[in-house]
Amino acid sequence: MKIGIDGGALSITDDRLKVGVYRVAYNLIKDLPQIDNKNSYRVYSFSRGEQGTPLTKSKNIEFVQLLRPGFQKVWQPVELIKRPVDVYLGISQSLPYTLYDIKKIGFIYDVGFLDHPEFYRDSFYALSWQTAALIKRSDHIITISKASADSIMSRYHVPKEKITVAYLGVEKQFHPTGKKHRRKNPYFLFVGSLKPGKNVPMMLRAFAKFLASTTTVYDFLLVGSDYWLDPGISATINSLGLQHRVHIAGFANDDTLSEYYRGATALMSVSLIEGFGLPVVEAMASGCPVIGSTIGSLPEVVGSAGILVDPESEDTLVGALESVTNDTSKRELLKQKGLARAKLFSWELFARKVSSVIASVSSRP
Repeated sequence: MKIGIDGGALSITDDRLKVGVYRVAYNLIKDLPQIDNKNSYRVYSFSRGEQGTPLTKSKNIEFVQLLRPGFQKVWQPVELIKRPVDVYLGISQSLPYTLYDIKKIGFIYDVGFLDHPEFYRDSFYALSWQTAALIKRSDHIITISKASADSIMSRYHVPKEKITVAYLGVEKQFHPTGKKHRRKNPYFLFVGSLKPGKNVPMMLRAFAKFLASTTTVYDFLLVGSDYWLDPGISATINSLGLQHRVHIAGFANDDTLSEYYRGATALMSVSLIEGFGLPVVEAMASGCPVIGSTIGSLPEVVGSAGILVDPESEDTLVGALESVTNDTSKRELLKQKGLARAKLFSWELFARKVSSVIASVSSRP
């Protein structure tokens, strides 16, 4: 059986964008052909994104380079007509139009654009149209958390049996032993795209209140892509006079990022929208205590291994910051529980779940 995969995300060259779907594409395309040697895989991209990576090691995988303009609307359909596949994986939350009978598995990461359209002003209509079309045309849907599955079923009236939840994994660089990032002051950490919806201004306000309540000087490091930079971040830093306490470190590769996690007092990830929350799993795997949000996927991902707070309550977050700094035994407990929790998430398990869905969908009449 031949499996087609949308590998457009592999063509990303800007490191700031090598998150989310890129990580899913890279790890799924790396692991699927290795755990499934009965089928062959054909990956469509618009550059040689696989060159020099482990993706070239499997014998049952073929990379097909197509033109970028019209990549999904024109060239993938043309290629699929010329050389059909049995099952197609739409891992970019969209599907190309095809003119023949083919089993389609659509991936949806979250539908937060429906709850907070104000954060998606430039992409709302494209996301809405693509997601609705994917749901209508997919034989099955894979999503990355039960929270996202519930939203999809509620918003789009999708039957439960048409959706499978497959948790994402964590890279091997994230573990508790190794070099730690060190600086003059202890620090809290945020990791992720610095975009609206991540709720960074609220975390900054809570951090300022925390600083006023403690005699110890702390820093707050913001690590991640500024590609969709929330203008409220700089405005909040300036209005609260946090220029010397808050440091925007920018994008960091996994090796550097693991050092940030290991050295941090705790990770703050109190977002308003979250389909899964890779940074909280990375933090737990690195032995870093987690303070997460009570909404979206974070409660099911973090479980009891972290502190969960209302993302609209600054005072509750202040209490969590005080808790992890004043109670060393609680911090150690969170570290140990996080390490155990992180073992539930692996890219191999993710690929195996996807492989089982492929087998199920392909067997249907």
